Amino acid sequence: MKNVVKLSLFCIPLALASCKKEDIVNSELKEVAASMNKMTPQILSDGVRLDSVSAQPGKTLRYNYTLTDDIKENVTPAEIESFKKESKAGALKVIKTSAEIKEFRDREVTMEYVYYDKNGKKTSDFKISPNEYK
Repeated sequence: MKNVVKLSLFCIPLALASCKKEDIVNSELKEVAASMNKMTPQILSDGVRLDSVSAQPGKTLRYNYTLTDDIKENVTPAEIESFKKESKAGALKVIKTSAEIKEFRDREVTMEYVYYDKNGKKTSDFKISPNEYK
């Protein structure tokens, strides 16, 4: 029983410190998102527009895109899956190698990508966690 009490006393400050670190990162992500949103909407390539960025709970940064040439009903599930696979591979490569994203890597931020069709219907989404890019 003594060991349980000692372990609890050790774990509580550790958990609180961890929560404070996460709160700091979440606060910083909100600032990053606000800054990035000043430059949106932004056309990134043919048919892809970055609409907004938002900080989500759990050290997550969400990127919201519109596929300006697509209508979800006109795209097959296989095409959506192929797009998702290619997009995730491309995003993962950027996350692993980009100097601009180093701070996100260091702080173990999860990146979330959400794609909508030109009518605003969610078409695809994926997340890239620190386990995937470390």
